Amino acid sequence: MVLFQHFGLETMPIFKHFDLTDFNYPLHLHRAFEILYVRRGQLQIQIEDNTYHVNNRQFVIVFPNQIHGFDMSPNTTITIVLFSPEIVGAFNEQYQDSIPENPVIFDNDPLNFDHTSNIFGIKSLLYGMCNKVVEQASFVPRKTSASLNIVHTIIDYINNHYTKECTLKEIAEAIGYDYVYLSKLFQKVMGIPYTKYLNRFRISKARQMLKDTDNSITQIAYGVGYANLRTFNRNFKELNKISPAQYRSSSTSTRYEKSIKENYISG
Repeated sequence: MVLFQHFGLETMPIFKHFDLTDFNYPLHLHRAFEILYVRRGQLQIQIEDNTYHVNNRQFVIVFPNQIHGFDMSPNTTITIVLFSPEIVGAFNEQYQDSIPENPVIFDNDPLNFDHTSNIFGIKSLLYGMCNKVVEQASFVPRKTSASLNIVHTIIDYINNHYTKECTLKEIAEAIGYDYVYLSKLFQKVMGIPYTKYLNRFRISKARQMLKDTDNSITQIAYGVGYANLRTFNRNFKELNKISPAQYRSSSTSTRYEKSIKENYISG
């Protein structure tokens, strides 16, 4: 199951919060609002075609169905808050066709979840954060286009099929579009070729598995869709500057699988 992809599609509104340290996640999308609050260090986040740097005592808000992914600098800790649009219905209704021009928000008040045991406490916390967004950000019309919807479909397909061959030609046939058209469109919207994005996505999944499982490197390579170990090792080292074995034995060996699955998936 994709960790982020189906969040917010549950029958009941969902509110989740948890901390992550020294963790990266590739471009993805979901229909939940997402707030990433930096407690220590620096976060770099790409939202659609813009990149932002978020520092200590700042947070960034991602609106529903925005393509985004993030990387943390070493020794960075963030709190992620995910919540269904229905929980902040008035805010969502007023700004559903808009996005913040700059979604990075200053916040000197540490997040406090002590009073979120009921819906009224949850709404109080979230509307307080939404108020900070409204006070500090200017809003611009949200870009909606058939092209962006197609890219959303491609990313969704990758999320569900990256363990297999998952070529763009295969996707083109599955969704009924011309391969050359999809190739040019994907690079225009995402800023990188499809194959490069797929490789980064697979390597990101591999990094997670190296920390979260005891599977062999060969099992992980095949598990994220590589046909041979040599290609996996080469691509991994190219992106991470160290080998998979060195990455697994590195000091930042925090295991995230259990906490992420519990907090992103369970309801």
